[in-house]
Amino acid sequence: MTHFEHGYALLIGVDENAVAKWALPAVAKDVAALREVLVHPERCAYPVDNVKVLTGKNATRQGILDGLDWLAECLQADAEATAIIYYTGHGWRDTVQTPAAFYLIPYDVRETGIRTRALRAADFAAAVAGMQPRRLLVLLDCCHAGGMGVKEVAGMPEGYVSAAAPPVLFMQGEAGAVTSGAKGLDTLAQGRGRAVLSASTGEQRSYIRKDRRMSILTYHLIEALTGHAQPQAGAREVLVSDVMSYVYRKVPDSAQADWGTTQTPDFQVSGNFPVALLLGGKGLEEGAPAPAPEALDAGDVHGPVLSGHFDGPVAVGGGEAVDLRGSQGAIYKPSGPVKQHFGDTFSIPGDGNVVGNNNRVTVDKSQTTGVTLEDFLHLLTTLQQEIPRAGLETDVAAAVAADLQVTATQARKPKPNARLILSRLAGVAELLATADGALGRAQRLQPLALRALEAAQQLFH
Repeated sequence: MTHFEHGYALLIGVDENAVAKWALPAVAKDVAALREVLVHPERCAYPVDNVKVLTGKNATRQGILDGLDWLAECLQADAEATAIIYYTGHGWRDTVQTPAAFYLIPYDVRETGIRTRALRAADFAAAVAGMQPRRLLVLLDCCHAGGMGVKEVAGMPEGYVSAAAPPVLFMQGEAGAVTSGAKGLDTLAQGRGRAVLSASTGEQRSYIRKDRRMSILTYHLIEALTGHAQPQAGAREVLVSDVMSYVYRKVPDSAQADWGTTQTPDFQVSGNFPVALLLGGKGLEEGAPAPAPEALDAGDVHGPVLSGHFDGPVAVGGGEAVDLRGSQGAIYKPSGPVKQHFGDTFSIPGDGNVVGNNNRVTVDKSQTTGVTLEDFLHLLTTLQQEIPRAGLETDVAAAVAADLQVTATQARKPKPNARLILSRLAGVAELLATADGALGRAQRLQPLALRALEAAQQLFH
């Protein structure tokens, strides 16, 4: 399996907040979607251990700084490293200070003392500059718009406005050869450099798509990473110029089409370099369509994957594997405990096969206690039948129906994608909690969606 072995990514999504009214639950979808495409072996093919995610209560001020320290250590150990830093959450500007001070808003901020509890964008940028990365892409999705599928920012502190930190702040030590709207990205010197992309300019808002799957920026970013940017014929890697030029063109069109408003990305670039493999290094055949951003379909599987029929043990990293005919996977001799799900029963045919220590196998079925796959699929079917009768807006109903269909399809697979299932169900529950329907029918469906989510957490963890 080919990997983008020198690629590293820190993905930060401040979806929860100690000040509940400042929470942005929808941004968790963006982080999950981007992580999936980065580590997917047939997309960007980053090694799983090279991608770190910070969301929820882990996205504190110190947690973010610790994440930057982790990335710095990775870069110091790999002279050929390419790094991506992605932040989605609130970005605020202090209207009192001169010159203007920009802040990223972590989980543990408080209503008072923003200047001491928030993370100054200048400090964030200084930590990034201290890494001295050879190749760096910074992506900032701030200034989230209220009322467009992302929670309204209520009670913003006096003296602050929602605003994106200017990309030039992150260009310390680098001359920005190309800025927003510039032409000729493909003429930049290849091999090293720095690129910074902000979802919007100044105090413009950043919107999510009308189908509420993810933000407009993240959707087109994933498109760019998966071949939609029309890379050169024969290309096996995605260049940062592909990403920047494609996202800059597409985001304004989508914002206008979905919401009739303006959202213009802002960026600076000082070089051109590969940021990922293109479709796992296979590239895109001439005339072939690029995959849709939501088309990921690999199971939540990391490490060696075995298939086929074997006449004897197969060595995998120092252990032995045995063929488990009709099962959903293979067992190999590990150095520590391993949890695998094989359904209700499985058998090991043959004579003399050794599994674990002293020819013993322990099957732990606690992960499915109290719920079966049949129960789970019944819940999904009930939800799917009720959605058309709930009186939802057309685009909301379509988004919920699509998420439920993806969930049901994944659940029936031999190796379901657990992250995708849980992410889609969490989105359904969130939409039903806030959507307007017929006589509150949508809100009454939300407990059913939560039951399905709880069942999925037991079945697919």
